[in-house]
Amino acid sequence: MNIFIRLVILISVFTISSLMAQHFRLLRPVPDNIQTNGSYLFGEPSISSPGNAHRGIDIAIHYDTVYSASNGSVYYTGYQASGAGNYIVVKSEWNGRFIYIYYMHLDSFYISTNDLVLAGQQIALSGNTGNSTGPHLHFEIRLDSPTSTSRKTRNPELWCAITGMGAIYGQVPNAPNSTRVDISPDPKPRPPYNTFSYALTYNFADPYIGSDEVYNENYVIGDVMPGTYTITALNGTYQRVVSVGAGQVVSADPPTGIKENEIEVNDFSLSQNFPNPFNPSTTIRFEIPQRSFVQIKVYDILGSEVATLVDEERNEGIYDELFNATNLPSGVYIYSLNVQSVNSEIVFRESKKMMLVK
Repeated sequence: MNIFIRLVILISVFTISSLMAQHFRLLRPVPDNIQTNGSYLFGEPSISSPGNAHRGIDIAIHYDTVYSASNGSVYYTGYQASGAGNYIVVKSEWNGRFIYIYYMHLDSFYISTNDLVLAGQQIALSGNTGNSTGPHLHFEIRLDSPTSTSRKTRNPELWCAITGMGAIYGQVPNAPNSTRVDISPDPKPRPPYNTFSYALTYNFADPYIGSDEVYNENYVIGDVMPGTYTITALNGTYQRVVSVGAGQVVSADPPTGIKENEIEVNDFSLSQNFPNPFNPSTTIRFEIPQRSFVQIKVYDILGSEVATLVDEERNEGIYDELFNATNLPSGVYIYSLNVQSVNSEIVFRESKKMMLVK
């Protein structure tokens, strides 16, 4: 065991990093004690066209106050007898781009077109108008344009949540229509949820599904309690272990070896694993600003190597590596990043500690 590893073992600092997860960017438009209807995901069958997806979420609010999920201006207030009933569209901004937020089936408005609104402001009373199955709020988000076109409709489950909850999304490859996606244990908070059935179905036929340029998902589980979950589909051929923290939006299929868009890598770095402590899997992120030979190895507290996660040349980029410790006992482990230049000179070396708790 080299001196560097020995020095690291003497350091007992544990930190939790959320670099691998995004965060919710809108307020929830209703109080936390109001639950979401239906299958709890973007893509449930549409009431008017079962072959297509219902591209929003229905929230079981009964003639009660609806709040603005964001700062913005009122783009439109109107009525649609065959669909949205009384509805409001608020124009807001995210990441330098416009988003249009729809609030549908309202009883009455508290604001008017062109009004400025603040996040958390009362904007309407929920109701039972238009093509509605009862009093509720139907909530949709569209990016760049108010028109619901492919790659414009956002998944509300990934943009707003109950306080302290997270969300999980993923991409089941080559999944047929109505693929069942199971999650264990039950991820929903009690209360408010009392109807969740431990499984999800997704309509993959709809061209809008899986086309979200922010997430590119084809299943989503919203309002997930912080914890670690096993997700399975296609008779177990698709299986993922995912950990989510409060307020986090986490991919079950994080990209490996793919440079993240809109992020310039200026230096070498090794992030703290997440989650930490973990059971049984955790993600290790590292960044390299140039093509290099990379090694990531895991050691036990005595310095014995227990796993090699990376041992190859990599291009410039940001990488997430999954470490699965299913066959290892609880305890403290060390993960070490060693980076060599193309002429075999060591240009970066760092190690960190992590804790496996079973």
